[in-house]
Amino acid sequence: MAFTSVLDVMQQLGHLTAFAEFIEIPDSDNHSAGGEALDEIESIEFRNVSFKYPSSEPMILKNVSFRINKSERISIVGLNNAGKSTIVKLICRLFEPIEGEILVNGIDIRRYKLSDYLGQISSVFQDYQLFPFTIEENINTCDMVADTKKIKQILDDIEMTERIAKLPNGVHSLLDKTIYDDAVDMSGGERQKIAIARALYKGSSLIILDEPTAALDPLAEAEIYEDFNSLISDQTAIFISHRMSSSVFCDRILLLQNGEVVAFDSHENLMKSENLYRELFLTQAAHYQE
Repeated sequence: MAFTSVLDVMQQLGHLTAFAEFIEIPDSDNHSAGGEALDEIESIEFRNVSFKYPSSEPMILKNVSFRINKSERISIVGLNNAGKSTIVKLICRLFEPIEGEILVNGIDIRRYKLSDYLGQISSVFQDYQLFPFTIEENINTCDMVADTKKIKQILDDIEMTERIAKLPNGVHSLLDKTIYDDAVDMSGGERQKIAIARALYKGSSLIILDEPTAALDPLAEAEIYEDFNSLISDQTAIFISHRMSSSVFCDRILLLQNGEVVAFDSHENLMKSENLYRELFLTQAAHYQE
């Protein structure tokens, strides 16, 4: 018994060691506390950016260059492992380029104060998370006091008002039944709408959707993307999806192949010539028609 207890303690200490190393990592914002302020993202530019993950030998991105202007809707398209999500991770400063630079408003993103920079980005990833809090608290993650009028308007916009009104505690209903007995159950589509509402509430100048609707059927995904597009007014948006539902209404499509940019043009122009985008679009269209 004593021997088993010692082993348990040693195992737990092993977990604590990793946690201690994590909390000792310096806050990145400390290194940019004196950095430049950022009020709005007006342009994003990749200049000759190359990148590979620490555990990866081949380059994921190879000499990638492009520019996104304010209020543009951009769809990033490519096969698996083409580098779509990597571009988003670099924009979000989850990683740094191996070569080249990323500019926002003509300035290297590393020169901005990190809190200012991240404050201008709202993202919904494929592996998004809702927290075991109330619906309102899941939408408002940035203000000390929630703007209830703003939340109500967003819920109206994403067509969730009626659903939430039927709940016993409305927006104050708790999520996650594994923790709270009186928590509410929501479908996958409803949970995704709450995650999107959170991104809209933040009011950032750049919004990113990185396949958050991959688990939905194509028609449901297309509806969510189109609704989202109509709600973001003059904000810049980046959409990533294996399906082409987000590309038709976008201003331009960034086409990636083997880690390189092979085209950056409108849907109409890309459909006029032989390329991977046209092939993917026609293949999917034929499949849905069947």
